[in-house]
Amino acid sequence: MTYYNDKKNEAASKIFFMLFQMFILLIVYGFVYSSFVAVKLAIMEYRLTVMTYIPEVVSLIGFPVILYKTREVFNQGKRLRAVGLVMAWASVIIVFLYLHLAQIVKI
Repeated sequence: MTYYNDKKNEAASKIFFMLFQMFILLIVYGFVYSSFVAVKLAIMEYRLTVMTYIPEVVSLIGFPVILYKTREVFNQGKRLRAVGLVMAWASVIIVFLYLHLAQIVKI
């Protein structure tokens, strides 16, 4: 007779959460890369300084830190909150980059 063991489910949920984080990281880094390209074009056309790259660099460095913090929340047992935080921060960073680009290129 076998007994139910929740450790297997917990290990699988950690793996799925890590895969989820990697997928979201790829999406956010896709937006960061396209923002880098757009800022490069704006710098060349509008003769801006290199300081225009600051929001992209901050999001490039800051998002993995956010993912690490949400993994700590996940390991505390607050799984739904951790998933929500990852999605919320990803959307905030994407909207922030869009607003940054919209301010640079005034149509």
